Amino acid sequence: MFDKLSAAFERFQLFCVACLMRSIANRQSVPKATSDGAVHQLLPVWVQLVASRCMPQDPELRASARSMLLEHLPSEAWPLIPSLEKRGAPVMSTWTFQNEVMSWDLAPDDLVLDVGSGGWPFKRANHLADKYPEKTSHRVEAMVRDQRPFFEVDLQRLPFNDRTYDFVFCSHVLEHMDNPGQAIRELVRVGRRGYIEVPTRLSDVMFNFTRLPNHHRWHGIVLGKTLVLTEWNEWERRDLGNDFFNALHNEYANAFQDFFERNRDLFFASYHWDETANFLIIDKEGRIIDSSLDETSSSSQARH
Repeated sequence: MFDKLSAAFERFQLFCVACLMRSIANRQSVPKATSDGAVHQLLPVWVQLVASRCMPQDPELRASARSMLLEHLPSEAWPLIPSLEKRGAPVMSTWTFQNEVMSWDLAPDDLVLDVGSGGWPFKRANHLADKYPEKTSHRVEAMVRDQRPFFEVDLQRLPFNDRTYDFVFCSHVLEHMDNPGQAIRELVRVGRRGYIEVPTRLSDVMFNFTRLPNHHRWHGIVLGKTLVLTEWNEWERRDLGNDFFNALHNEYANAFQDFFERNRDLFFASYHWDETANFLIIDKEGRIIDSSLDETSSSSQARH
């Protein structure tokens, strides 16, 4: 149903453009300026596009329309013209990318826990865990449960013994938490190694997650071997529009999708840890409110 409505809307848009161009062309008996000539040359193509009931499947017509647009625009404006071609597949989501593209140094007999498995469980996990098995504002997709053991947990107080797991996977969870530092301590306590992923500031701004109340509290960056989480300020929480989000998920290929796929590291902070995890938690006033460095310093002083 949605596809039919979308196709109808596209045809309506083309129809409106064709009507406008025809109106302009009718008011000009002889094309005088370059822009006027462009109107006359483009008009037949737009009429064909409107008349064609299978416009997305007509590559020659698409190419003709795009070529004529490019001819009458300065070269610096060419990147603004869409390809008018549908993608062969959607842009990979974070979880699809993790499961299908990223490589993981895991032995076949390693015991792996996915904390915050949600609607996209880590394929290599033996055990799944989540705080919200039912609906929650922190997850848009439905919870996925399969044959693997599932635990309902609070990440800040995991019900597992020390070093139970060889590897702990925690993706897009910490940005929601009130006390992410304690959550990281728990990950390190129950696992020998692990992986943490959180959205960066750029990601939340461009994809407009800042507008959602009680959703993302922190954004992250990896500096050297330290994961830094910074709290969002209230003045930063505003509706920035969904232009980039819609472009990313658009079925038609566009330049922003290419940029995103080339630069995923700018949108997601990826942190691999082994035996221990270094972190800094900075509140919206710029104060360091939690840090693994304090624990390292305390341990060093105790040894001396």
